[in-house]
Amino acid sequence: MSLTLRSLFAFTLLTGSLAAITSAETEPAAADKTVGTAIENGEVLSGQWRRPDGGYVIQIKSVGAEGVLEAAYFNPRPIRVESAQWLFGGGVLQLRIRLNDTGYQGAYYLLQYEPESNRLVGEYHPANQETFEVAFERLLAPPRE
Repeated sequence: MSLTLRSLFAFTLLTGSLAAITSAETEPAAADKTVGTAIENGEVLSGQWRRPDGGYVIQIKSVGAEGVLEAAYFNPRPIRVESAQWLFGGGVLQLRIRLNDTGYQGAYYLLQYEPESNRLVGEYHPANQETFEVAFERLLAPPRE
């Protein structure tokens, strides 16, 4: 995640302003427009995402207006999610998930959605430890019976 995007996202979240930032838009094909809309309104975040380096899972249960997410986090046991927000601006969908549980006080993820790879990539800021880069892959829904 670039320093500019990280700074914009951090500033926006810290000030409590989650208003969308608009940018010039070209007229995409109908399918691209549908995908673009799912990205702009955050709906593409819904579902489960797994970090392949340890089996950590983020579950996005719902994506609400005004940047609100209902999220859960597992390692593999449930870890309390203090807050979760999303923001679309400058053509980038970003999210922040703040954890608050034993051993996780003050820990948070700053991630952005990569449409090309259908992944969430960014940084994990563990409590009282060095920040490191992470990626989450989308888990497919189980087949219906």
